[in-house]
Parts: sequence; structure tokens; C-alpha cells
Amino acid sequence: MGKKIFTVLKVLVLAYVLTGLLMLLSAFIMYKLKLSSDHSRLFVMVIYGIVTIVAGLLYGKIKEKRRLLNGAFMGLVYFAVLLVVSLVVNNGFTDSLQSNIISMIICIAGGSIGGIIS
Repeated sequence: MGKKIFTVLKVLVLAYVLTGLLMLLSAFIMYKLKLSSDHSRLFVMVIYGIVTIVAGLLYGKIKEKRRLLNGAFMGLVYFAVLLVVSLVVNNGFTDSLQSNIISMIICIAGGSIGGIIS
């Protein structure tokens, strides 16, 4: 049980490091192209998708069984951590419920896709 949690944490840490790097890259791209902040939500959603695909792929390769479910699990855990951190930092929800549901679907779908291709 401890090894499973440690594996999940390793993949999550890698996923959040990748998220940070991609966020920096997207900020640089938005700055250079002089894009408005309206485009930032699109960049964030694409980053969520890319990162959860990578996380699902890694976790699926590690687990080697039930890759689809393990990938979906990683996407759900990734989203849950994002949601908890957002709630703590912002003292509640700042986005609409629809936006949070879309983010959750993207994270779970990305993790599932990563699990499938692992």
C-alpha cells in the first residue's frame, strides 16, 4: 500500500513540475504574441490535457494492468489536488461550476488517453 501511494506521489510531482514549466512557456508565448488574458483559459485547459496524458501514460506503464482505469485515476487525482489547492488559496470557488466540470472532464479524459497509449 505504501509503495502504491509513493508511486502516485512521484507521478503527481512530475505532473506538477511539468505543469509549472508549461505555464511558464505559455506565459512567455502570450507575452511575445501580445495575447490578452482571455486566451489564458484556453492555454490552461490545453496544459491540463497534456499533463494528464503524460501522467496517465507514466502511471499506466508503471502499473502495467488496468491501464485505462489507472490513467483515469491519475487524471482524477490531479484534478482533486488542483481543486483543493484552489479552494485553499482562493478561500472558495472562483470559477463557475461549469468551468470546474470541464476541467475535471479534461483531466480524467487526458489520464485515460495516457493510460490507453501506455
